Amino acid sequence: MYETIIEKIKEKLANRNLKVVIIPHISPDGDAAGSCSALWQVLDRVGIQAQLMTCDYIPDYLKWLKRIPDAISFQNRPKECKQWLHKADILFMLDHNTVAREGDLEPFVKEFEGEVIMIDHHPDPDKVTYQISDTSVSSTCELLYNVIAKVWGKEIIDTDIANAIYTGISTDTGGLSHNSSHPETYRVIADLLALGLNKDYVHEQLYQRNTLSRLRLTGNCLLNKLTVDEHFPVATIPITFQELELYNYKDGDLEGLVNIPLSIENVLVSVQITERKDKVKLSFRSKGNIPVNLWAKEFFNGGGHLNAAGGQMPLPLDDVVKKVRETAEWFFKQLKMEN
Repeated sequence: MYETIIEKIKEKLANRNLKVVIIPHISPDGDAAGSCSALWQVLDRVGIQAQLMTCDYIPDYLKWLKRIPDAISFQNRPKECKQWLHKADILFMLDHNTVAREGDLEPFVKEFEGEVIMIDHHPDPDKVTYQISDTSVSSTCELLYNVIAKVWGKEIIDTDIANAIYTGISTDTGGLSHNSSHPETYRVIADLLALGLNKDYVHEQLYQRNTLSRLRLTGNCLLNKLTVDEHFPVATIPITFQELELYNYKDGDLEGLVNIPLSIENVLVSVQITERKDKVKLSFRSKGNIPVNLWAKEFFNGGGHLNAAGGQMPLPLDDVVKKVRETAEWFFKQLKMEN
């Protein structure tokens, strides 16, 4: 499908004197960090100078990934970020479809004069120099695996690179529970195992490490904040900024929380609504063929995938919670009309 584009990328990256910048989306998750880690390691191995930069910070729970601790953030090293953007020949956009998802880096990336390579699996991508975008794959990491294999060959992938790629596949599918029904996803995982993937180690890092404060925050959310709508199969978890501070919240502490209500009988959609300093963030999850990205896009300045989407609003938390409840009727009417 992308053979011609990949061939052009291969020709471009045959030049070892290139300088490359790698950028994930704002608030990087496992797929963003995993793809950035894997690509940076590959570029290291072939002798291409590269730098990963973020508009904010990569969560602590993903800093075990090789090379991730070496990222620079625009928040505390803006001068270095601008210097890299000025001297780089190529910019990789990983796991996002638009420069608008690059936060404070956006205005400087818009001025970038080099070539841009996008590898992503979200709908409606921006036009860039080389675009590899496929919404049917499980994750950007799965897509990146195919690019790496075709540009450099599978043999360049070692255990650390395989671990990074698998991290993106696992986290973006909720542990292979959604958007993961294509046989190709499991063929990629099988290849990664053959190439040295340490699956047990990755699972331990992602799913078996907790702090006492994180467990208490999760407990508070499930005991005191979780509600199920009386009229629609929707569970909501509103979380105040004060609660985050009370439980010493760190980025990543709420990872996976939004999936838990889907285990409740008859709940088809789960919405986590989290108050931050300057906005309210929403995370949507669903079962089956329920397109929560439609709901996120229509009312909450968001979007995403069929079963996993996000949004944000510059409103008070209570107003956003109210809007979720008020628009639930519209959303489920849309589903009936489509069916």
